[in-house]
Amino acid sequence: MQTSKFPAANSSFVLLLFSLGCSDEKPVNTGGVDTSYAEEEADPVLSEREVEKLQQLYPLEAPPADPTNAFADDPAAAHLGQFLFFDTRLSGSGEFSCATCHQPDHGFTDPERLSEAAGTTGRHSPTVLNTAYNNWFFWDGRADTHWCQALGPLEAEGEQNTNRLAVIHLIADDPDLPRAYEAIFGVLPDLSDQARFPANAKPVADDPDHIQNITWEAMTSDDRDTVNVVFSNLGKAIAAYERKLIRADAPFDRFAAAYLAGDTENTEISEDAVLGLKHYLGDGMCFACHS
Repeated sequence: MQTSKFPAANSSFVLLLFSLGCSDEKPVNTGGVDTSYAEEEADPVLSEREVEKLQQLYPLEAPPADPTNAFADDPAAAHLGQFLFFDTRLSGSGEFSCATCHQPDHGFTDPERLSEAAGTTGRHSPTVLNTAYNNWFFWDGRADTHWCQALGPLEAEGEQNTNRLAVIHLIADDPDLPRAYEAIFGVLPDLSDQARFPANAKPVADDPDHIQNITWEAMTSDDRDTVNVVFSNLGKAIAAYERKLIRADAPFDRFAAAYLAGDTENTEISEDAVLGLKHYLGDGMCFACHS
């Protein structure tokens, strides 16, 4: 006689299976996230420790100084940077600007999951709002200055797909931009000798055989330094503009202001959001990295 390789089910186990199989409710996939805290913490009042952490999030202080950018708070630099931010000529095709992927109408980010410019980017474009407070830039933190981040998309082939020589020639050849540049950064170098300053060139570290890298390497060290200074200055102007993009009146800010003033019944954010905030500041430990 063949015996089953499974042990006999006891009556309580059978009842459990029956109750699961007959339920009209579908199991909720929480993605492995523990949601029990939402039931346990029915009281949305913040603890004393959570209030102390909330006070570190609100009010938003003025952005810290940027020691890498002497023009960070220069209004003229910010004005030039604003113009550059929206100028589609700062792309290989003349069709894309910084604002293509950082759209003001969508919180200076992109409504699409992956941004479309010269190509499809590998990640969603993060907002540039409040980035003056960042220590690191891009999702992976690969840039450590605001102005360095601003320059990256210009030369990225899937984004604006231009190059630093094309950009500085654009500035030099424009009827108005040289005057705007020189009022902030000093005299533009003479770029008229294209044997020294070709129309298109950039360093391409991961593709030394790229034609623009070969052209770049053929330039003298001094001429490359000259180009890099102008290109960096343009990044610093864009960063000066982005530094002004501060938002400090979100529903959370209004909730925090009211709560810290004693209005614990404030409804600027929902009770569920307050429970999430408690978890964020408390047991969830979100605050440890996102402060």
